[in-house]
Amino acid sequence: MNKLRRKIRIFAIHTRMFVIILQFVCNLVIPDHDAGAFKWNIDPKWEPTVADRIIGFFLDGLVRWDSQHFLHIANHGYTFESSLAFFPLFPLVVRSLASFLFWIQQDYMIVSLVSCIKVSATFINFACFVLAAEVLYELSRKVLKDEYIAYKAGLLFTVNPASIFFTASYSESLNALFTFLALNQMTKGFSAKTSIALAFASATRANSILNAGFVVFNSLKIVATESVLYVRLKKLAKPGVEVSVSTTIANILGDALIPGILNLISCLSPFVLYQWFCFTHFCRVSQNSRDVPSFVVDYGRNNLMKVVGDDPSSWCKEEPPVSYWFVQTNYWSNGFLQYWEIKQLPNFLLATPAIGLVLWHSYHFVLVHKDFCKRLGLIDNNLLGLPRKPVLAVRQHKVLPRECFVYVVHATALAIFGLFFINVQVVTRLLASSSPILPWLAALMTTRQDKQLVPIDEDNTEETLYKVECRGNMDSNTDTILFQEQLDGDSAQWVMMYFLGYTMIGTVLFSNHLPWT
Repeated sequence: MNKLRRKIRIFAIHTRMFVIILQFVCNLVIPDHDAGAFKWNIDPKWEPTVADRIIGFFLDGLVRWDSQHFLHIANHGYTFESSLAFFPLFPLVVRSLASFLFWIQQDYMIVSLVSCIKVSATFINFACFVLAAEVLYELSRKVLKDEYIAYKAGLLFTVNPASIFFTASYSESLNALFTFLALNQMTKGFSAKTSIALAFASATRANSILNAGFVVFNSLKIVATESVLYVRLKKLAKPGVEVSVSTTIANILGDALIPGILNLISCLSPFVLYQWFCFTHFCRVSQNSRDVPSFVVDYGRNNLMKVVGDDPSSWCKEEPPVSYWFVQTNYWSNGFLQYWEIKQLPNFLLATPAIGLVLWHSYHFVLVHKDFCKRLGLIDNNLLGLPRKPVLAVRQHKVLPRECFVYVVHATALAIFGLFFINVQVVTRLLASSSPILPWLAALMTTRQDKQLVPIDEDNTEETLYKVECRGNMDSNTDTILFQEQLDGDSAQWVMMYFLGYTMIGTVLFSNHLPWT
């Protein structure tokens, strides 16, 4: 195994253990805030066992805010219309593992299904986060072509500003894993693995349908490459020699259009299928409130929530009947500028570092790679037969290489969408779980200008390893360059403080039900 990848895996495990311990301590010593938020409906007749109490004692700090929605869905299914904002794959996976854990000890009744759901959610996020960090490292190596920056990006992802949401019962870790898997596979070309990863990501979070942009971009890049090559071959052909267009058409169809369309279908179909489920479930097609436990119905009635089986909402009569925007607008106050209120100023300040970092970099990326951006990143100079223009040192200008064009566009779209259309405080975790840009930028900005590029070394020779990581750290399970290297300049210090500070503060506040969402 790649030794640097192993270091990232071990470091990711340790950071998750740190977050779990920190949330436990803070939840133990700091009184919980009563936020008046949605609560997971647990049977009032439930009598927890000793093991249930122990599990709750250690893990309840991870079951806050939207975690309550996810675990309620995992326990009872989609009983309230407001819960339709949460996509189904994460609660489905949690429910499946929890059912298995409950089944293997059901005869002994050591723990209840409630505790199995908590353990299941924690374990799934722990495992998915570690795997996501490793996949991000592999993606970074292929795109950035620098062992050092790729390694540092993997380490920084493990302490990203939204770190608590990757351990709590949220869908961020699962989404990051499948998104990074899809992007990593796409660097090799379209395949069945890419389709599966795209589909699973879209079934986890709604914003993952924007991954369709990567599919379109890669398809267009193949079309542009094949077209330019055909034109060049035709110009270079000797008089009387005909250059066949059939090969170009076959390559475009076989490598770009057909697999691109199939991958687009994989990316978009989970959203369509989920909307069909919402329609059949809440528009009186397949289920009514008599199928829901009475204590769940009572909770819905007491809190003025629409319960499955109630009179259908207006979206049921629309063509097509799409619940997503109705639920986001009416229950979560999402929509163009709907969140722009004076009272939300603290939430805008909370999201400012992530949004500002992405937009600032996007602006400078266009300035540095102007000619490349004019061609939408599809065609480089060497493909056109022109001399490749030298690019100013990306580290000197703290700008990612031109190969990151599509990733920069994607992150910029997420940042702008989050700023104008949704609850702005979620933008940080939205970016961290859907794009590699934040850890890439952090790795770039915390790297000294005099640090030389370390070419990719598949064999991981000692010469390469010690250019990336300290010799003593390679034998340690905890020590890395992340906290040892001297930072170069104020911006590097601010970025490191932002990552570590948000990890610490976010864990403390979240675990006690204080605002940090």
